[in-house]
Amino acid sequence: MQQALRKDGKTPTADLREAIQTLMEANRLNLCVECGKCSAICPMVKLYGEYVHNRGTRSMVERLCFDPDGIDDEALWYCWACTECTFFCPSGVDFQNFMTGFRQLLVSHGYSEHAASCKICGAYMMPKRQLQILETTLNGNGNAELLYECPNCKKDKYLSVLHKLAGGGKAVGR
Repeated sequence: MQQALRKDGKTPTADLREAIQTLMEANRLNLCVECGKCSAICPMVKLYGEYVHNRGTRSMVERLCFDPDGIDDEALWYCWACTECTFFCPSGVDFQNFMTGFRQLLVSHGYSEHAASCKICGAYMMPKRQLQILETTLNGNGNAELLYECPNCKKDKYLSVLHKLAGGGKAVGR
């Protein structure tokens, strides 16, 4: 089995491969019966304008089960983790939870080429491709700048505004 090389020439570490395997088992990826419900319900066709098999849920499950070292593939970053496949899976595969954890693992191990990070704290937020689509969708909308901050930084910013509105730190409504 050929191992995927990172751009820096390194192969995935044993601890990363083990963590991915644990995550796969915890989210029951091994129970996939290849019924196709996940592919049928997936909104990626609407979002990207075409269906490409290697970006689909079933394809990702197959590749990670049979080639866990093939983790540097951009196709693994197309999924929006929307929960549709998880909801309709008759086998109980929690693909949404897996994808969220999987990407966090990749970023924490240096596989961040396809990841968008918070402009304030640097935390992983979403795939770059997803951010690009959201930017296009919100183009010209006054809320587009909110895309570049993680939920924690947004919360901190809004808490600061609330404290100012409350009169220098006093509780709102008192």
